[in-house]
Amino acid sequence: MLLLKLFGKIVAILIMLILTLVKWVGLFLIGFSSVVFNLLAGLFLLVAALSHLMGLTTGPEALRLIVVGFVIFMIPIAGETVVTGITAVNAGLHDFIRS
Repeated sequence: MLLLKLFGKIVAILIMLILTLVKWVGLFLIGFSSVVFNLLAGLFLLVAALSHLMGLTTGPEALRLIVVGFVIFMIPIAGETVVTGITAVNAGLHDFIRS
């Protein structure tokens, strides 16, 4: 039983290292993409509001642009949720290794 638990801990260490690397890459990508996507979402909102105020689009068309901007804004937030899940799994593996 001790040998099986030791083997499980060695496998858990390897998985934990891989998850840590995936988490770091994910955090880098989220940090970079959040800047780009937030600027893009702001641009969609600005274009929608100004084009509606100038009478170039109707209300539903402007609303569609705003919804597209909101969806673009939510992409990094969904990525943060994935990274949070990876971090929780990583913490569980860390607790298993310490037991």
